[in-house]
Amino acid sequence: MEVVIIESNIILDSHYFKQWYKHTHVANSTKGNYKSVLKRFGEYMMSLGPVRQLNFDKFKYGELDSIYDPINEEFIDNFFEFLIEDGVSHATLYNSIEALKCFFKFLKMVGLIKSNPTAYYPNPYYKLKKVDRAFSKKDADKLLSASIKVEPFFKQFYLLMLLFLTCGLRSQEVCLMKKSQVNLEFQTIEITRGQKTSAGVVSVVDKLREAFEQYFEHPEWLKWSNGQDKEVFFYKGKPLNRSRLVSMLQLIYDEAGIDRKVRVHDLRHTMAQLLFLNGVNEFSIQEQLRHERYALSEL
Repeated sequence: MEVVIIESNIILDSHYFKQWYKHTHVANSTKGNYKSVLKRFGEYMMSLGPVRQLNFDKFKYGELDSIYDPINEEFIDNFFEFLIEDGVSHATLYNSIEALKCFFKFLKMVGLIKSNPTAYYPNPYYKLKKVDRAFSKKDADKLLSASIKVEPFFKQFYLLMLLFLTCGLRSQEVCLMKKSQVNLEFQTIEITRGQKTSAGVVSVVDKLREAFEQYFEHPEWLKWSNGQDKEVFFYKGKPLNRSRLVSMLQLIYDEAGIDRKVRVHDLRHTMAQLLFLNGVNEFSIQEQLRHERYALSEL
């Protein structure tokens, strides 16, 4: 007898979705499209860690202050950053915003949530003319200096920022990266975990190699790894996930006096632009980004 495995989804299995799907006044075709978006939203939420019971009013746990917060605009921003890093089209981003607006508006209207995180969320935000979100060389230097001030002894924050600014890795690639992927002899990192497409290799500059060498010899790392091939980055005794990574980076932005909203993907833009301004040829930048083709305007 064939066993059929039904995959669970934290959103689609919730009372929120069931009430919305049953009572929302949108066309069936639109409802089906929106359901796909909500499924993706649920997958994203599950990727952040286990959630025993979904409660939009008391969901987001702040790793740094140990307080539960409701789903808010920042959380929605992080979801769309996740979609952007996954390479979805502008049309998909636009439709995804519309889907979440419809969903949360209904939940607020029937009293299932206390506040609507998408009430003032802009759309077509992602259809506007693309803005250059890369940091300047001056701001990149400020970020590196700030990362040392945030944590001057272990310098994990410094290594993290230097890695982003010189290797252009995506957030999931950084969170899942293990020590065995880092080859300091050949100054390379094998991207074999968390990548969007096939595995690849990025080059490690001298300054990053030196930072890695010091990091892997530090007592904090030796205690964490315990002689095993562990994730390179961790926070409070746990490997990084997207939420912890964003929290760590925000500490650096605050210390550096960066007052605009920053996506993790902006650091990837910055790496490419810094290489371009330093005269690195487009083919080399393409290799470091692991893109089939390269254009600053399409990053």
